Amino acid sequence: MEKLLFNFFLVIHIICGFLSLSSGLVAMIAPKGKRIHNLSGRIFYWSMMGIFITTIIFFIIYPGQLKYQFFLTIGVISFYPTFSGKRLLSMKKAIVPKLTDWIAAWGVGICGIVMIGYSVYGFMNPVGFNGMAILFAIFGVVCLVNAYGDLKVYLGFQKPEKMHWFLGHGGKMMGAYSAALTAFFVNVVPRYMPKNTPSFVFILTWVLPGVVVGIIASRILKKYKVKFAVKNAKPVFVSQ
Repeated sequence: MEKLLFNFFLVIHIICGFLSLSSGLVAMIAPKGKRIHNLSGRIFYWSMMGIFITTIIFFIIYPGQLKYQFFLTIGVISFYPTFSGKRLLSMKKAIVPKLTDWIAAWGVGICGIVMIGYSVYGFMNPVGFNGMAILFAIFGVVCLVNAYGDLKVYLGFQKPEKMHWFLGHGGKMMGAYSAALTAFFVNVVPRYMPKNTPSFVFILTWVLPGVVVGIIASRILKKYKVKFAVKNAKPVFVSQ
């Protein structure tokens, strides 16, 4: 029964994955604010939501397996920028977080602390982790950076930059897209690698997509900052 249930939600997970990759690409290319951009953006959002929910279900089915414990935390990292990026569109005039925004921001921060804890344990007890301790560390830091970036604005320690909703939305959504792209690479690329491939190569499949998308996103956002005359703006992009 567990296997049947897993396979059913795996199909949904894969469909949502392909939808997020295609719709996210269309949303990035399409003219901003136009019908195609808005429609593809909504498809991307709900596809990422589907990925997040199915990831939670996988963990519920196999809670004792490290693989799905890791995927659960990755699901949190992947969906947080999608959620918060969409929420920014509702806060054009001012950053006024609702309860869900606070819960999400603190939640991704707690997720980061948990991942750092897993990383420390993995380095102290490497048997069975197979290099995952490094990934827990990397993405744990990503979680904490996401939480810190939003909470310092929510708590009033940093004033939102000019056009914060546009730049923040774009940066976060591109960060979320890098998560979808990373999922594609880590599920496809290893299938075509030799069995004796060093573990660091597999780690690169988790890291490189986010780095590449991060560089592209930074250049795109820099152009918009020049267009909107945003001076001394701090980065709004946080890579997956």
